[in-house]
Amino acid sequence: MRENARQQISYLGKYLRPHKKVLLLSFSLSAVSTALGMVQPLFAKILIDKVLIGNRPDLLVKILGAVIALVAIGFVIRVGNGYIYMRYSARLLFRMREDLFAHLHRVPLSLYSKRKVGDLYSRIASDMADIQSLLTELVPNLLFNSLTCVITAGILFWLNWRMALLSLGFLPLAVYILRAIRPRLLDLARKVAESNADIAHFLYESLTGIALIRAFGAETVETERLEEKQSGVLKLLLRYQILGAWSGSVPTLYSIVNTIVVFGYGGYLVIGGNLTIGSLVAFTIYQGRLFGPLQGLMEGYLGLQTSKVALQRVREILDIPPAFKQGGTKVLEGEAFRGAITFENVSFAYESEEPVLRGVSFEILPASVNAVVGPSGVGKTTMCHLIMRLFDPDSGRITMDRTDLRDLDPDWLRRQIALVSQDTFLFHTTILENIRYSKPGATREQILDAAKAACIHDFIESLPEGYETVVGDRGVRLSGGQKQRISIARSLLTSPRVLILDEATAFLDPSIEERLKQTLRALMRDTTVVVVSHRASAIEGADKLISLDASGLVYDGPFDKAAENSIGL
Repeated sequence: MRENARQQISYLGKYLRPHKKVLLLSFSLSAVSTALGMVQPLFAKILIDKVLIGNRPDLLVKILGAVIALVAIGFVIRVGNGYIYMRYSARLLFRMREDLFAHLHRVPLSLYSKRKVGDLYSRIASDMADIQSLLTELVPNLLFNSLTCVITAGILFWLNWRMALLSLGFLPLAVYILRAIRPRLLDLARKVAESNADIAHFLYESLTGIALIRAFGAETVETERLEEKQSGVLKLLLRYQILGAWSGSVPTLYSIVNTIVVFGYGGYLVIGGNLTIGSLVAFTIYQGRLFGPLQGLMEGYLGLQTSKVALQRVREILDIPPAFKQGGTKVLEGEAFRGAITFENVSFAYESEEPVLRGVSFEILPASVNAVVGPSGVGKTTMCHLIMRLFDPDSGRITMDRTDLRDLDPDWLRRQIALVSQDTFLFHTTILENIRYSKPGATREQILDAAKAACIHDFIESLPEGYETVVGDRGVRLSGGQKQRISIARSLLTSPRVLILDEATAFLDPSIEERLKQTLRALMRDTTVVVVSHRASAIEGADKLISLDASGLVYDGPFDKAAENSIGL
């Protein structure tokens, strides 16, 4: 939904209010600095009428000293004000970016499957840069230019109100031109922002899939796709430039009108003795000073359209409700925390899509190994995310030791649970830091113990740089099995009370998988373990079996040969 300027200012208001005193001081200093600059041309009038024509050479030194003093004071005020404004406007921008970044960590995970990552990145980087430009450049410049125009217009009317009326008589036409152009400028600014976001995502996707592109010899195709996308942006920019030129015709019209006023009507008044030469010179200087700020206001107007689009794009993300309500503050301690998880008639769908889970009810036993099986698409991974409360069920409830997850502190809850999935993500840093990510304060000894438990320590030690080996972007330098074991080590480092393995051993050799299962059995004796897998070898030896299909729950009971055969494993 499009917002007017008042709504957008209201949105920025919560960020501006904490700094309102400093910002008011900054605006006051801007007003003083502008006023000091406006006084200077009046000395030209005094110099000509009093000193040169009036033959008062004694005033020359005084006028020169006053001008120098005003210039020096104005310079000091501008420098100090620039420092103050930049400091607080930067803090404001950083707070906005932090809020947007934090909100992106709370929105439903389905957002990332439906929106391009490049588009989201563009909103954090490019759109926030436009908002930064609004706060650090456009607003101060618009304030300065507006004050300059108002003060200058007042002085022009004081010098000669008739000439001032003639000089400013074109303003109604200028307003009409801008109002006619505004909707198309706004639409083009939005299209340019969306096109740039599309290019950002294309570059991200292309660089991420560089191995696939080379394998199919598609480098030329990718370059042609980039050229096509950039060509589209160029067309939009040229259309934007043409409309901007129309808005730029306003200062040109102003220049033509004022040339006629000054040299025509002004010269006529001087010849008739109704205007002094000093007043005409001062009027000409002020009129010339009005041209720059007026042009700045026109350019600032174009910049406001871009900033308005950026604000709208950022608000689109901030207006997405979080995947779950924070709500709960309760924690389970001591004997109250056993790790029993119960699904009670739980249903869930990603937004308006077909439900993934339909009224399922089952219990995950504490301090035991629980196997969850079923074909793809029946909600096994969704079940894992619901246990971690990455989002809440649409109906029914999930409890931990008979306490609704919504009543528990979500941060506490996630510290008790570790999830290892098939799609392992590693950061572009060392193996040591990747394992330590789950527990920043962990010692090196604790990290090594976790790696040994995950059956990856010997491999790491065999590398030339050992634990200091950089894994590359998303762990590209490691195999799938190696990444999975590092991910398992990262989870074990937290000593979780609930461990969820979602196809976490899919890439492991059978011998390593068996060793890992034995190690986990020994280490996680008092831990609730949930193993999600399609493979019989991964769930062999589980204490309980839960089977799902498209219709819901198929089996919930002990894991034995009869149960295994009944579900076709």
